[in-house]
Amino acid sequence: MSFLNDSDTAERIGLYTAGRVSAQLPGLLFREQRSGDTGLNAHLEITEDFPKAGKTIGLQVRSDENAHLEHGAEGYVCRGEMSHLVYWLQHAIPVIVMMHERKTGQILWEFVSAENIEIEGQEWELVVPCNQIYSAESVAAITALPSYSPYLSRLALDRPWMELIEGGKIVLLEAEEWINQPAARGTLRLCVCGADGAKESIYDWVFRTEADMPYVFRLPALFPWARLSVDEEFYRSRGASAAVSSEEGDGAEAAFIRPWSVEAGEIARFLLRLSLNELGKSFLTAERFLRRGEFPYPPPAGAAEGRIGEIYENGLKYTLYKKA
Repeated sequence: MSFLNDSDTAERIGLYTAGRVSAQLPGLLFREQRSGDTGLNAHLEITEDFPKAGKTIGLQVRSDENAHLEHGAEGYVCRGEMSHLVYWLQHAIPVIVMMHERKTGQILWEFVSAENIEIEGQEWELVVPCNQIYSAESVAAITALPSYSPYLSRLALDRPWMELIEGGKIVLLEAEEWINQPAARGTLRLCVCGADGAKESIYDWVFRTEADMPYVFRLPALFPWARLSVDEEFYRSRGASAAVSSEEGDGAEAAFIRPWSVEAGEIARFLLRLSLNELGKSFLTAERFLRRGEFPYPPPAGAAEGRIGEIYENGLKYTLYKKA
C-alpha cells in the first residue's frame, strides 16, 4: 500500500482549490491533466458559443508549502529546469503558473513568457506576484493571453491520448445520453486499458456544445483526431449487433457511433473505441518536428518507394553510411 507524501498532498489541495475557484468564475472550465505530461497538471478552457472552439490554457499548479520555493517581497519565486521552460514557451497553448497559498486559500498566478522569466545558468526563475489573485477580475487578462489557433490548441491538449493509442494502449469512451432532454453540458468517461483489456485508469471528460445536438454528431467534433467505432466484442456480449450499414442513420458517423442500449426509451449508453485517424497521425508527426525537430526518415533503400538509384547507392559515401 502506498500513501501520498506531504508534497503530493499539498499539490492535490492546490489543484482542488484551483478547480473550486474556477467553478465560480464565468466562462472558464477547469480540467485536471492526466499524469505524465511535462510540467502541466491542469488546464483551463475559455468557453465560447458552439461551434467556435474555446481557447485552452495550460496550468502548472503549485503550493506555497513546497520547500523549494522562495517567498520574496514581490511574490513567490519559482525555479525549474530548462527543459520545462522550453516546453512551456514552445507550447501551442499559453501556460500559467498558479500558486496556492494554504493559509489564505487564495490562488495567485503569472503568465509564462520570455519577459517574465530570468535565466541563470541551467535554471530559470519566475516570480508569481502576491497581488495577482486568481479571481473574477483576472478573467479578462487570462482570456486575452496570446495563443495559436484554438483548433491547434485542442490537438495539443489531446496529445497524451493520441500517444497512448499510438503506443498500443486501448482507449475507450463511455457515454450516457438523455435522448429526450437536450442539455449543453455533460460528462463523458475515457478509460485506458492494457493489451489484456483490463482498465488501468479512468478520466472524466467535461464538455459543452449545442444543447440539441445528438451524441452521434457531437462526439466526432469533441475528438476530431480519432475515429470512433463501437466496441464490437462488448456490443455482442450485450446482445447488440456491432455491424451497422452506412445507410442507417443520417450520415456516416451514425454508422460507427450508436448506443449498445437505450433504457426505458430515455438513456442511451455508448461504449466506443478511439483509434487515430489521418488528422491524429499527421498531428503527432508535425508536433514532434515542431517541438523536438524530429522528422520521419525516408524508407530503406530496399523498399519499392524508397529506391534512390542503383548507381547512387553503390557510391562509396552511401555504402559507408549504411555500414555506420
